Amino acid sequence: MRFRGARCLFVCSVFAFVLLEVCGFAYDIESCSGVFTSASESILNLVFCPLNYQDKETFLKDIDTIIARLGKTRPFDEVVERIGVYYINLSREEENTVLKRTQGFPPLKVRRDFLDGISAYLKSNYKLIILDASGGVSCAELSSIDKISLVILGRRRYKNRSSLAKGFLHELGHSLGLRDECVNCERLCPPGPPNCAPTKEEAKRWWGKLVGKESRVNYIAGCCGNKDYIRPTIASLMNDADKAEDFGPVNERYLKNILEGLGEK
Repeated sequence: MRFRGARCLFVCSVFAFVLLEVCGFAYDIESCSGVFTSASESILNLVFCPLNYQDKETFLKDIDTIIARLGKTRPFDEVVERIGVYYINLSREEENTVLKRTQGFPPLKVRRDFLDGISAYLKSNYKLIILDASGGVSCAELSSIDKISLVILGRRRYKNRSSLAKGFLHELGHSLGLRDECVNCERLCPPGPPNCAPTKEEAKRWWGKLVGKESRVNYIAGCCGNKDYIRPTIASLMNDADKAEDFGPVNERYLKNILEGLGEK
C-alpha cells in the first residue's frame, strides 16, 4: 500500500487497550443477516462498531457496501455464507465510554472489558472493525485468523463507499496475516510470509511454483517499505487498494488455505 496523508498501518506491535472495571456486557450485538447463527460455526467473524455516525442508517449502508464487496472478492466469495457479520448498537455516550481517541498511534483505544464481552457473547474469535465516521486514519494489527484483533477505518479518508470497501479489504488482509506490498511505506515492518520476502531465494520457496503458472506472479522488487524486499505482483489490494481489484494469486492462495483451515501452504 502507498500511504497518503494520515493513513497508516499498525504492524510489528500490539494495540494498546484501556483496562477498566465494569460488570457484564451491556451492549446490543445484532447479526447483519437478521438471523443469529452460532459464531462458533463461522470460519471468520466480523463485528462492526460505529463511532461518530450521525445516524444508524448511514452506518448500516457502509457495512452493506463493505460486505457486498467482500462477497465478490476471491477467495471470500467461495465462503461468504460461512462468514459471520455482526454490528453493535452504541449510543453516543457509550461510544465515548468504550472508545477513546488518542494523540499517538493507533488513533483509538478500546476498553478491554468491551473486547472480552464480545468474545464471551459470541463464544468465538472475531475481528472488531471500528467505522470512524469523522476519522482520517485507517490501520490494522498484523494478526491471524485465529486471533482477536482490531481494524480501524477512518471514514473521512475515503472518497466514496466503493473506496471504503476496498480500504477495508486491505486492512482485513493485514488482520489475517498479509503484509504491505508498498515501496514507499510510511511505517516499516520486517518482511515475512506469505507475500514479502527478504530475498529472491526466499520468494522462490514461498511462491516460486506460481511463477510461470500465473502470468501476474513474479519476483517484484520492493515490499514492506524496502526496495530490496520482494513481492509477488506489481499490483494488489495489499499494495494500492485504490487501483487494484484483487489480492493477487499468491495472497489468494494463502487466504484460501487459512479460510479452509489448511494453514499456510
